[in-house]
Amino acid sequence: MKGVIMAGGKGTRLRPLTCNLPKPMVPILHKPVMEYSIELLKKYGITDIAVTVHYLPDAIKNYFGDGSEFGVNLHYFEETTPLGTAGSIKNAEEFLDERFIVISGDALTDFNLQKGIQYHEEKESLVTIFMKQVESPLEYGVIMTNKDGQIIRFLEKPSWNEVFSDTVNTGIYVLEPEIFNYIEKDVPTDFSKDLFPLLMKEERELYGYEAQGYWSDIGSLQQYRQSHYDMLDGAVNIPIPGKEFKPGVWVGNNVVIEEGAKLEKPVHIADGTVIRKGADVISYSVIGKNNVICSKSSLKKSILWHDVYVADECELRGATIANGTLVEQGAAMYEHAVVGNHCKIGKRSTLKPEVKIWPEKEIYEEALVHTSLIWGRKATKSLFGSRGITGIANVEITPDYIARLASAYGAVLPHGSTIVIASDSHDFSIMIKQAFIQGLHSSGIHTLDTSPTVAPVVRYTIVSENLQGGVYVRFTNRKGEKQLNVEFYDYKGLPIHPDVERKIENAFWQEDYRRATFDRIGKGRRSTHKNEEYIDSILNTIDRKAIQQTKFRVVVNYNYQPYLSFIPTLFNRLNCEILTVPYETKNEEMAKLVQVTNANLGILVGEEAETLKLITEKGEMLDEGTMLSLYVLVAFYGRKAKQITIPVYGSSALDALAESLNGKLIRTKANPRSIMESDGGVFNYQYDAQYAFTHLLEMMATQELTLTEIVALLPNVHMLQEHVPCPWDKKGRVMRRLMEDIRGNNVELVDGIKVFHPEGGWTLILPDVEKPLFTVYSHSTDIDHAREAADQYVNKIRLYQKV
Repeated sequence: MKGVIMAGGKGTRLRPLTCNLPKPMVPILHKPVMEYSIELLKKYGITDIAVTVHYLPDAIKNYFGDGSEFGVNLHYFEETTPLGTAGSIKNAEEFLDERFIVISGDALTDFNLQKGIQYHEEKESLVTIFMKQVESPLEYGVIMTNKDGQIIRFLEKPSWNEVFSDTVNTGIYVLEPEIFNYIEKDVPTDFSKDLFPLLMKEERELYGYEAQGYWSDIGSLQQYRQSHYDMLDGAVNIPIPGKEFKPGVWVGNNVVIEEGAKLEKPVHIADGTVIRKGADVISYSVIGKNNVICSKSSLKKSILWHDVYVADECELRGATIANGTLVEQGAAMYEHAVVGNHCKIGKRSTLKPEVKIWPEKEIYEEALVHTSLIWGRKATKSLFGSRGITGIANVEITPDYIARLASAYGAVLPHGSTIVIASDSHDFSIMIKQAFIQGLHSSGIHTLDTSPTVAPVVRYTIVSENLQGGVYVRFTNRKGEKQLNVEFYDYKGLPIHPDVERKIENAFWQEDYRRATFDRIGKGRRSTHKNEEYIDSILNTIDRKAIQQTKFRVVVNYNYQPYLSFIPTLFNRLNCEILTVPYETKNEEMAKLVQVTNANLGILVGEEAETLKLITEKGEMLDEGTMLSLYVLVAFYGRKAKQITIPVYGSSALDALAESLNGKLIRTKANPRSIMESDGGVFNYQYDAQYAFTHLLEMMATQELTLTEIVALLPNVHMLQEHVPCPWDKKGRVMRRLMEDIRGNNVELVDGIKVFHPEGGWTLILPDVEKPLFTVYSHSTDIDHAREAADQYVNKIRLYQKV
């Protein structure tokens, strides 16, 4: 006897799970539901099986192949146009030359097929339908039989006023080859709507077999969830895969359950999954392969497919999440929320009950989602943020992802180009850098590795070596995010232009990679002296003797990382006495240390060696506005520069300061490329901490001033800064309304909206490019005026989100 598995369904009611997956491939306890149909047929000796496919057939063929791995022989019959349930098996007529059984590829059952086949033989039937009693028959074909079992009435998907029985058609049939006489080739024909009514009209042998056991048509999301719960409850006579770790808790191979994780039966956890300390996996949760459930996250009655990452402090209640989705810190999903493949659920966002998110969508931070998201996404194929590409280490940024990214980058560079590539000293950064190098070499790009180092050294190396570009890889964990950042630079040492970013993105998404021939692949070399060369170049820009003679005492916080080891070297060459503190030292503690040690100043170097914070000898931490003013003063006091570039939110008072020192300010967009490009040269006060603090030390030494005395020379400016949350989809509306409000005012639109006030000062409304918020800067010589102006626009931003 042969079998037929009908596997052509789209599973429309299962969307978004079936947006890019055929219905038979939807997993139940981590196996495609169709696999259970194959196992059932095999159990009763039916191993020659026809599979009718239509929607996304390759997904089925690639997984099951010829069936040999599953102990059966599969033969595929593909519909080019939909032919209906009966019409599809007409394509397999030559193969089905004996009695055969038809079973759905998207139903879960433990029926005894042999008893149904015997019943068919006893009745000498042409068609026997396996029937089952259900609570709600509205979605099925309702059947009525006479006392002999012959079907006398049949109605497909009745309304409640049409229901005449609770016995329904399960879609499992035993048929004789003669049935093909009633089906025309290439004519759409349905078993329930066309064939069965025809057989009843012609009074052919059509019987119903009332099967015993479990049966579930995976036709709806509710039924899909319920089937999992039934499996966990043992309601289905099918072995549960995995090992019963403890009563009611099944786990696969290589599962890591950290001490302190809470598991409450029944739960199923598939191969390779990690449950972190402090996570709660509560009853009726099903977790697929290679998932990570982080600390303080709680799951209940939730179904996760494969490669799902659930960050800290998430709450999932009755949610279903498809492959490759990232759930960021603090996100929540409630009853019957469903998320498709490869989505990103932002930090502290909430999916309300019944919400459905289609594949490859992104939910923004703190978003409250009431309705399903089907069309659109955050940005079109966007890889790049404000500083290169950033993602969670080994979740969003993986070696295979990086290899593709490197190939895409290599495709936009001329063959034979040489770039510098470097990383910090973190093990994951090193691994990713190595993967990137191999991707570049395969596209014919040569590399110079200067690791471990920092971004300013990478930019310096590009210019000093006359290279075509550079890449810097660094690990960041400032807020426990465990992220990796990949930054790209052009031949001038500047962050690459947005046009180049788009070219890389296009090559990445279209997989338009260049593969060099084996004898023209790129080659790599290393240099361990670039940090020293960089230090020499900085020292050549200052009066180092003046600093050496002053013998500064400096408290330094530089993270103790090997890639920052040149910082104490730099201070030593300047004859400075340095006191280093642990990276975790709080600012208040460091300020006190500066005072009690009689240090000249305290210096905090950011982990990327670009940003700088200063503490005066009196223990005062300088804010962002003061630091910017300080850079202007340092740049112009000795006439080292004729002009300097500052971001658009820089205080107007700085123009007067620059003018008094015969300098000129240029304002530009508040991003690294715009500022560096306008300034020219590889060194920059705002993005090179070493360059900035050495020049500050020079000013202190040559002018014989303390840091407090230098700060006293700066203009008295009141600058307020406030962040206003705003959902991404409301930002455009807010900007439009603000522009309508300020029509006729003195406005500058270099970056955001800068409104100049008649009484002096200005307010800048700047939409954040990476976060769902606005930043409002307000400047005035009067602190009350600054606060009043800031409050006015903060309130408008909040109001325009709602109306």
